[in-house]
Amino acid sequence: MTYLQESPRSGTHTSMLMEVRGFAQAVADAIASVIGVEVGMVDEHLLIVVGSGKYARNIGRVLPKDTVSAQVMLGGQTMVIANPPVDDLCRACLQKDTCTDAADIISPLVIDGKTAGCVLLVACTPEQKATLIGETQRWVDFLEKMTQLIARAFNERQKTETMAALARQYDTVINSVQEGILALDDYGTINQANQAAARLLRVAGDYLISRPITDVFPQIDADLLRASETTELETFSNVGGRRVYWLGRINPIAGKGSPPHGYVLTFRGIEEIPRLVASYMRSERPFTFEDILGSSPVVLEAKRVARSIAGGDSTVLIQGESGTGKELFARAIHFESPRRKGSFVAVNCAAIPEAILESELFGYEEGAFTGAKRGGKPGKFELAQDGTLFLDEIGDMPLHLQAKLLRAIEERQVDRLGGRQPVPVNIRVIAATNKDLRRLALSGEFRLDLYYRLAVIPISIPPLREHKADIPEYAAHFIRKYAPALGKRVEGVAPGVLKALTEYSWPGNIRELANALEYAVNLVKEPLIGVDSLPGSVARTESAGFPVLESRPAGQASFGRRAIAREELKAMLDKFGTSTRAKEAMAAALGISRATLYRKLKEYDLYQ
Repeated sequence: MTYLQESPRSGTHTSMLMEVRGFAQAVADAIASVIGVEVGMVDEHLLIVVGSGKYARNIGRVLPKDTVSAQVMLGGQTMVIANPPVDDLCRACLQKDTCTDAADIISPLVIDGKTAGCVLLVACTPEQKATLIGETQRWVDFLEKMTQLIARAFNERQKTETMAALARQYDTVINSVQEGILALDDYGTINQANQAAARLLRVAGDYLISRPITDVFPQIDADLLRASETTELETFSNVGGRRVYWLGRINPIAGKGSPPHGYVLTFRGIEEIPRLVASYMRSERPFTFEDILGSSPVVLEAKRVARSIAGGDSTVLIQGESGTGKELFARAIHFESPRRKGSFVAVNCAAIPEAILESELFGYEEGAFTGAKRGGKPGKFELAQDGTLFLDEIGDMPLHLQAKLLRAIEERQVDRLGGRQPVPVNIRVIAATNKDLRRLALSGEFRLDLYYRLAVIPISIPPLREHKADIPEYAAHFIRKYAPALGKRVEGVAPGVLKALTEYSWPGNIRELANALEYAVNLVKEPLIGVDSLPGSVARTESAGFPVLESRPAGQASFGRRAIAREELKAMLDKFGTSTRAKEAMAAALGISRATLYRKLKEYDLYQ
């Protein structure tokens, strides 16, 4: 059974035994030394993988297929051959006449339920046979335990390789993330850092390992690490004397029902926020001048002027009444400018309470005021980095903030509340107002120097009453917009509706027209919108609204027209009443916001 085929097969295949041949050889050498017999191990292909004595000299050769080793692997049971070659087990062996073995014990090697080969104890001398056969059961038990040991070694190797593969996958995953990732133990010591963390902090990865987190992020103290839930924070790092601000998140690592035994800190730079906003903006369809409806000469002229200056970087002041589409023009300028890849950040200066407007625009540092977030917060100027900042209703900005705004626009840097150093910004400013900003500046109600800084390129958006020829186009657009959304089948407007729409003065401009048609689509039950489906203020053209004068260029708002507007507004107050609910209904009828209504009431000395 020990005769070998001459053709070597080493390297032509792999096997489970070959994967642990180093350990298996050590076991074979130990057995041979202890028992004093020769040891061989063959895999499932009958290839000698390890061994001592003559088996060591023939590693890489293959046993014949008719040997007892093949029978052992087929039957899966240990076999003892006390008298080869005359033993019954040797009857089928073609090499029995030339066999030199004195005794053999052969045990199958089973790994994960599969036969992976066998282990042979071979006596070649009478003395070795006496040792092997004299205590047969002892050596059978010993050999089976050795095969189990080899099987466990293979399983441990597989587990180790699996864990190593998982570790490599883990490293690949965390190193492919652009956010910085730090793993902390339960004491807050860094025990792992991804490549992004080292890159963002501008240090070597080894610098971070075994370092307390407070050495890197001083604000992340024990209180934050005791939190049992994910904590969002704005913080700063202090590495190498550089103070840099970050957005971070701390996730505790805890088993179910047990306290955290570690933490994961992820962080990204504050400057990443504008890029994220810009990415979100790019995911939406860009708004261009082609999206601005209207074919009348005044609208086409406004679009021509805006498009011609879109490619520059000068500050723009868009003037027009409420509801004329000033923000649409601002967005079109942005998306047709070189800054289209940056973010478009809009701020309504009239909608933000005066007490927090400064912090919203310019941001703040930690501790700047009671309730300030840890780590501070970037303002709208910083969020618009490399993009466009749209300041709507600029005429409502408090005077004490106008000086700071002027400095930010001129010097292209902002001072956070409580900050010690200015933050540079690269933005284009587009402002908009529904007021006569020049008149306000000349009367001292708005800073004259800021007005001239904003009005480098003034653009006037005409009110709807000056281009009523566009109303059919607008009406068709809004019907197409609202009918599917409301589940209505509306094909257009009935005869007489366009007359009513064009005779109405539209104080709320295109926004009011859109509201009126949404109202009509909600009420209509026929394919065509009739006059009876229009809001009452539009259907009764004889009481059609009041002119909005505050955004008209200086000199065009005559005293007589203001007097008429005041009387019309007073008549509507008499009709609706002066309660809060009545004013809400009145604002809805006019197609304007309640805040705009209150502003008009104050302007005409009718506020009650």
